[in-house]
Amino acid sequence: MEKEVVNYDFKSQLLEDRKEKIERSNFMKFGEDFHTRGRAEWSCDLYFELDKFIMSLKTGVQKSYLESYIKYSYNGLLFAHIVIKKRETLRVWAKTPYDQLGAVPLFVRDYGPVSRRVGVMITFDDQREFLQNKEAMLDVTFRIVQKAFQGMASRKWKVKTPLLKPVTEIESVKPIEIVRTSSVNILAGENGYLSINLKIHKSQKEILNKILQETILK
Repeated sequence: MEKEVVNYDFKSQLLEDRKEKIERSNFMKFGEDFHTRGRAEWSCDLYFELDKFIMSLKTGVQKSYLESYIKYSYNGLLFAHIVIKKRETLRVWAKTPYDQLGAVPLFVRDYGPVSRRVGVMITFDDQREFLQNKEAMLDVTFRIVQKAFQGMASRKWKVKTPLLKPVTEIESVKPIEIVRTSSVNILAGENGYLSINLKIHKSQKEILNKILQETILK
């Protein structure tokens, strides 16, 4: 008996799954309850403390609830997000270079090689460790998130100016005036008189009139 061969297009299936996820997200409205429901109490309390700090950084910080994480942005640019996992894990991503932080604890990792973009991941996955070192761990986290925000907020926005004026504002081009070279030939005769041969283009009548006024007609 011949075996039935089923052609399975893995890439197409991934595309369909992603499309289905996007369509589901468009119909669903996510909120704080979506991210805290069923999570550990200590990780939710941690989230509330982090959220309070981030939202107090500056007026204009915006918070958005997406399906996978809670996004924090300023001027439309993401600088941090929080993920609350069901297995008692909370993660904070902050957009700041890891190599500019100096010496940091092990719960802060360079996330650049993983996501291929600048950023660090701060992971809280041990309730006992967190409760024993709560003040120190929060202080480190606050400083990193604040650094990410300051790096985003201090970016200078360049106003784009048009390289050329609008067509209606362009000045009309003046015609180029071509001036031909004049020449003067002077010959000395044997009788003591000078013979002057003056060659001037017809467009230079003003020069000719001036010479006549200063010499012959004077």
